[in-house]
This record gives sequence, C-alpha cells and structure tokens, in this order.
Amino acid sequence: MLMLYDYLPSQNAWKIRVLLGLLGIAYETRMVSIFEGESRTEAFLKLNPAGAVPVLAVDNGQAIAESNAILILVAEGTPYLPTDRLARAKVMQWLFFEQYYVEPVIGSLRFWS
Repeated sequence: MLMLYDYLPSQNAWKIRVLLGLLGIAYETRMVSIFEGESRTEAFLKLNPAGAVPVLAVDNGQAIAESNAILILVAEGTPYLPTDRLARAKVMQWLFFEQYYVEPVIGSLRFWS
C-alpha cells in the first residue's frame, strides 16, 4: 500500500491527497512534524535527501518526492494525465505554473494564517 509522508498545512501534500481521493486510491498517511525535526532524521532523509514533505513510498519500497512528480506518477494511466504529447505537456505546463506562481502565495498564506 502507498504511504504518504505528510504535513497537514502543506499545500503540496494537500494536492496529492486530493488526487488520491479523486482516483479512489487507498493509501496510508504518516504525519511528519517538520518543526520537531522529523523531516531531518536519518530514516526520513533516506526517503528524501532534501528533507521535505510530501514523499510517497510505493509498494516496492521505493519513494518519490516533489509534489508534482508524485502527481504525475499517481495520474499515470488516468484521464488526469493524457497520453497525447501536447495534452500531456499542457498538464505539465499547469503544474509548473502552479508550483512557481500559485503555490508560494498559497503556501505562505496557509503557513502564516
């Protein structure tokens, strides 16, 4: 079963929870307290050397970090990630736009509110 290493206030983790829910994919959650240093432990750094959440551990024990990379992995083979090259590039265009222009604002608002 998938394991999502999560931090509830994280906008990046939220969008993964949304897609997993929309697709009806079962997963477990492990909350990571970033302010208590849990994302800097040796065990967590093996999952993501950058020490950031979210991280998704897949069935074979491997893990992937970076929210948009996780979204692409989860969306593969679904209507959320088209097979047509241009349509797929448009999805990635929006993912890049969201990450660089929208998420920093929302993330800051959520963090400081």
